[in-house]
Amino acid sequence: MTANYIYSRLIEQISWLNDTDLAPEKRISPFDHTQRFVTGVSYELPFGRGRLVDLSSRWSNLLAGGWHLNGIYTYQTGAPITWVNGSSNTPGDYVYFGSPLDLNNRETNTVAFNTAAFDTKSSDAFQYHIRTFSTTFPNLRSDGINQWDQSLLKRFDLREKMYLQLRLEAFNLLNHPSFSAPNTTANSSGFGTITAQANRTRTIQLGGRIVF
Repeated sequence: MTANYIYSRLIEQISWLNDTDLAPEKRISPFDHTQRFVTGVSYELPFGRGRLVDLSSRWSNLLAGGWHLNGIYTYQTGAPITWVNGSSNTPGDYVYFGSPLDLNNRETNTVAFNTAAFDTKSSDAFQYHIRTFSTTFPNLRSDGINQWDQSLLKRFDLREKMYLQLRLEAFNLLNHPSFSAPNTTANSSGFGTITAQANRTRTIQLGGRIVF
């Protein structure tokens, strides 16, 4: 068994919030993942020739021996949501009333945050305005990772230094979805909604390999 935990904070200052600013905006990076925990477990079942449950019979050893269970669990906090109002280069501004956003980054049935905190009418958009609404916030993040991967391996000894390994592997075994960030384009009809899944659904594969 092995495990690793990382607690970090990534801050960047690489882009301007306003053209007239004297320095780039200092913000929590969109690539920040404050917490990440990964643990891996590998267990060789104690059945087979020379194991705890010694199987001297060739056929019983072939059937019950050489099995391994492997598992990997990953937990990671989501990245900060980027508030650029649909822009890909210059941050678009928001008409923000100052109310709490009350983000729920796993809400897919309705809006994921309080869209009433913004004026979304195109006619009310600022023609020019000194923006103070940051492009990222440490507490407003997309959904994180909470995933368990599992595999079951069977080894068949062919020669002294050669064996065949069959592998049954399941990725995201519990089929736990991780959702994408909500739409942050104020004049979009989907403003505030989450419409995509960021990770793969449960995937199962069967493979084999010869080791020599």
